[in-house]
Amino acid sequence: SELAKRLAAETDARLHILHLTTAEEANSLSAASDALESIEKKRITAEVCVHHLYFSEQRYGDLGGLIKCNPAIKTLEDRKALRQAVIDNRIDCIATDHAPHTLLEKQSFYTQAPSGLPLVQHALPALLELVHDKVFELPMLVTKTSHAVASLYKIPDRGYIREGYWADLVLIDMDKKDVVANQDIFYKCRWTPFKNETFRSRVTHTWVNGALAYTHIGSKRAKIIGKPMGQPLDIQVKRHE
Repeated sequence: SELAKRLAAETDARLHILHLTTAEEANSLSAASDALESIEKKRITAEVCVHHLYFSEQRYGDLGGLIKCNPAIKTLEDRKALRQAVIDNRIDCIATDHAPHTLLEKQSFYTQAPSGLPLVQHALPALLELVHDKVFELPMLVTKTSHAVASLYKIPDRGYIREGYWADLVLIDMDKKDVVANQDIFYKCRWTPFKNETFRSRVTHTWVNGALAYTHIGSKRAKIIGKPMGQPLDIQVKRHE
């Protein structure tokens, strides 16, 4: 990270650093008073993944290779620093990193297990746990996962609830508990590191491009609705001369 930042400063290149995991990295970044304003002005921005904000090395005892990833999940002190860097706008957005290895592969001896874990389905409920724990405020979480992503990558007509924008929406019941079970997993790998976790919030509906794509209401099992409605993103790239 330090080498990339130094080269970016020397050449005035635009740099976005992915998957920060350490306090040292987080503390070396510049803070900003406003999350979106910082993205427009900063030449160096950064991202952190959900699993590095949620897990710490304390979970290796029970999860072992299931949470082995690259870069690795680290200490409680590192996790605390990453969370604070998100709050201080030193880290500009929150992302997921999805690697659907088979359960058999991940249950190998730790050093032989492949790196990566499936995360997309429970990324938002996991982040909402930090809202319940009063680590993050809900508006800030929306900014870091939606507004800032659209602004940083200059994705037009997405990332906000606005007239004329594509309706990519998630409806959440903040007070509906949800126990994660393997039978509710949509991944083809059929496992999740969040198995048996009790989340205090539930995603009840998801819309993609204005079409209802997912529901999980009442005691009914979650289900995918219709055919995939996604489409390639239109990213406006501005080259720096």
